[in-house]
Amino acid sequence: MTNTTDTISPADPRFWSGDRDRYAQFAALRAQGPVLWHDEPSTEWFPDGGRGFWSVTRYDDVVTVSRDQDTFTSGLGTEIVDMPADMVHIFGGMLNMSGAEHTRHRAIVNRVLTPRSVEALSDTIRAHAVRSIERVRGRGECDFMADIVGDFPAQVICELLGVPAPDRDRLIELTGVALVQYGTATAYEAMLEIIAYAEDLIAKARTNAEDSAAFLQKLLGAKIDGEGMTDHEIAVFFALLVTAGIETTATSIGHGLYALSQYPDARRKWQENFHELAPRAIEEIVRWVSPVMHFRRTATRDTEVAGQKIARGDKVVIWYLSANRDDAVFERPDELDFDRPEQPHVAFGGGGPHFCLGAILARKEMNIFYEELFNRLPDITVAGDPVRLHSNFVNGIASLPVTFTPA
Repeated sequence: MTNTTDTISPADPRFWSGDRDRYAQFAALRAQGPVLWHDEPSTEWFPDGGRGFWSVTRYDDVVTVSRDQDTFTSGLGTEIVDMPADMVHIFGGMLNMSGAEHTRHRAIVNRVLTPRSVEALSDTIRAHAVRSIERVRGRGECDFMADIVGDFPAQVICELLGVPAPDRDRLIELTGVALVQYGTATAYEAMLEIIAYAEDLIAKARTNAEDSAAFLQKLLGAKIDGEGMTDHEIAVFFALLVTAGIETTATSIGHGLYALSQYPDARRKWQENFHELAPRAIEEIVRWVSPVMHFRRTATRDTEVAGQKIARGDKVVIWYLSANRDDAVFERPDELDFDRPEQPHVAFGGGGPHFCLGAILARKEMNIFYEELFNRLPDITVAGDPVRLHSNFVNGIASLPVTFTPA
């Protein structure tokens, strides 16, 4: 292989350590070249090493690869590490599909997860946002992630899927393991447990329809050309929804508050004119955060990206975190700017058939949560540096100390 970077690579766990500026590291990679080759050493994520991958770090190239599923397929896995076919299926479900199979699954889910169904969740989302904030309102200080926002999206997703309250803590715990240790055997075991739980919940829903969630019932009944999803396929989608919809939304909200603390003028403008600025503010926060940092594709034929030859079968990793800070596209990309000229970010994917299905729900959750946060804790202040998750997949925060005037 050629075009190998001389700097520390994203295949190395040191790249993701908390004391490193990952945005600056990706800026250095972008400057070095749009498409760079990385060997995969033996690490905690790749214990047996790996066959290496191409990093695509610039915005235009990330969009190009995202939209061309014929050349850059998701069907062989979206995780960097190579896995057996059964593990690829368990980890990603529809994420790790392409072609007609992906189209059928996505069409079925699209019939259920609609703008109308998400809007109907508004009261439920607001109730959980209020509960999350009110439980600390009298304290004056807390950990924003652990004490306020940590389980907010989880409770919304669990409510949507009809997960009984006593089961939710374990499901949330498993989700954290699956995401933080994404691609490892430990994460695989967590995913298997989530899927087994989902299959049991689905079996109960089929026999006791009146006691199950409306969303789950609609999913059980949805068909395309007379064909629906099997119980196992729904259970894998259940696992995808809880893993994708819990940690990533919490990351966006938590990291978003940290961003607002770095740019107080932007925060002041938003609090003074919340509803008018909310749609633009939420998109800018999601761009700034990039909660999911990458997905992988596999080249189906010999091709080129930005002049770099890529062989059939090569792994190609598209770095959303890097593309969303590309200064060739975003002026002053490291700043949070609600007046920024509109330019589609790639935090929900760079377009094409794998654009995030849950984007509409994530936006609604963020909108309602920030509205209630500003109303109930208007002077909430970040009181220290965040503690980052040690992950190369989710740009998460484990801890964020905050203070506020107690009610």
